[in-house]
Amino acid sequence: MLLLLSAAAFAQDQRPLPRGSPDVFVATAPRVHLRAHEELDPDRLRELARPGVTLWLSTRSNTLRASAVENVARFDTAWVQLRTPLKPVDANVFSKLPAAGAWLEPESLGLAGRLRRVVVSVKGPLDEALVTKVSAARPAEVRWVPDGEIDLLTWGQFRRLPGRRVIVGAAQTLLPVKCEARIAGDPSMELHVANLLALSSDVFPCGAGTRVVVQPEVETWLLQSLLVRDPSVELVIEVGADSKRALAARGLLDRLQLGPSR
Repeated sequence: MLLLLSAAAFAQDQRPLPRGSPDVFVATAPRVHLRAHEELDPDRLRELARPGVTLWLSTRSNTLRASAVENVARFDTAWVQLRTPLKPVDANVFSKLPAAGAWLEPESLGLAGRLRRVVVSVKGPLDEALVTKVSAARPAEVRWVPDGEIDLLTWGQFRRLPGRRVIVGAAQTLLPVKCEARIAGDPSMELHVANLLALSSDVFPCGAGTRVVVQPEVETWLLQSLLVRDPSVELVIEVGADSKRALAARGLLDRLQLGPSR
């Protein structure tokens, strides 16, 4: 399905860019979210620690290798996946990482009271009990992947959650709209660039900071188009444990002129 969407998207020529766009690529230092796995070669991960890059680190266990701890500390912001049970020695690692927080799923929310900062990832339906549980954790961000259409009651519950709220859109749930303005306090959307181009439209909700998942090899003209059309766009790069993808991501960060690695 995604391949079909991608083909349809790129069949639509998104050029020309909006009026007033520069003829050459001008970096706007967008916020970038890097999704990596702790098994990624430490040298490759270190090369991706740049200003404006937020690390989302998937883990096999709560015990991080020394090299992973060192590299997490290089990022301005990092979220590390943790699960219950959490040993005191593993929790203490975060006292040495002031810019790092924990990335939790609902079944691990009991850890929130032991950690300074958390984000929560929710998949599937939201109900009042889950909303209450997530709210009690006072997360900095809630990322929600719904499993079907969203009714008004559920949407209202999601909007009431604290912190930044990001909803992940699938092709069948995206609602094209015309956004006259981006509202900073509203939930943000996350979607793949192929879905965005296939719609050829803004997407509900009209919150600022739409997250667009791109391939590390994304063409420069497409980057330019995304960033000029909506300067609040945030890019998402998924490298996992793949060193080749990490090298390509390094090239993308160089193109974005985010500064040298740390």
